[in-house]
Amino acid sequence: MPVDRSPAWARRGGLAAGLLGATGLVALLYAACVEPRRLRVRRVAVTIPDLPGDLEGVRAAFLSDFHLRGAAINERVTRAAVAAIARERPDLVFLGGDYFDHASWHRDGLPLDPIAQGSAKAFAVLGNHDFKGGPRNGEAIAALLEGYGICVLRNRSVTVRVRDRDVVIAGVDDPYLGLADVGAALGDPPATRPLVLLAHAPSVAELLPPGAAGLVLAGHTHGGQVRLSPARTLTPLDISFYLDRLYRRPPSRYQRGFHWVRGSLLYVTTGLGVTRWRLRFLAPPEVVLLHFTAQPTDPGAPCDDVRRYVRWLD
Repeated sequence: MPVDRSPAWARRGGLAAGLLGATGLVALLYAACVEPRRLRVRRVAVTIPDLPGDLEGVRAAFLSDFHLRGAAINERVTRAAVAAIARERPDLVFLGGDYFDHASWHRDGLPLDPIAQGSAKAFAVLGNHDFKGGPRNGEAIAALLEGYGICVLRNRSVTVRVRDRDVVIAGVDDPYLGLADVGAALGDPPATRPLVLLAHAPSVAELLPPGAAGLVLAGHTHGGQVRLSPARTLTPLDISFYLDRLYRRPPSRYQRGFHWVRGSLLYVTTGLGVTRWRLRFLAPPEVVLLHFTAQPTDPGAPCDDVRRYVRWLD
């Protein structure tokens, strides 16, 4: 039998390289086959300091980035998310855009019947993928959503009744494509602060006036989709760092989670579907269930600290 006469350091290096390669293969298989299917239903208490007392405990569901007609797993995850919302019976539902992947056509509709048949008031905005076929594609998708009884907010706000109280909900067209008109959505000057401002991309944060809304909801980033950074802001360890530069679009600094931005609380969801690379790593798909309260979740935290306004319940 031949004797391995290579130096010890070379043998150790070969072993380390082999382990690294095996670890990388396992991580790739997990990112391709497991995490895109691992839908999480997350519950969080969110403080809105000026929330009227009779709206205490109002619940809202938020989901975004469906990318239907793209990867096959996207429809399965979307149907599971919609079913979860139907079971939870929230007061409000918010949809954050990118309903179809790369302007794939929508003749088969959307699997939103449980939302349409429920008692929740539902609101939606359009995302950058919804405009990939041109403005007419965006109009068609907006009409499709309206057909489900979902109010599509395109640079405007509406007043709705929730628990016999008037509530303002605002939404903008996609900030990533430069289509957002926050002034038109909020009113200039704003007449009433919206409970929620809905936008597809978190780059809306750069457009917000002080105290724009009780809560700003966004998607688009997929939480980085392939995430190697522990930070909630954009870093070179997020795949989206390179995609934004590839498409010569301004990056969204806020990649995931909660942020305090100019007197408003911003949440960026990881969304549901995948696009381009059919991978997710440390950014699983999610439905977020928001429980509104006027009471600080951490009264001792500073007024500009997310901890004062957010407590995860799961």
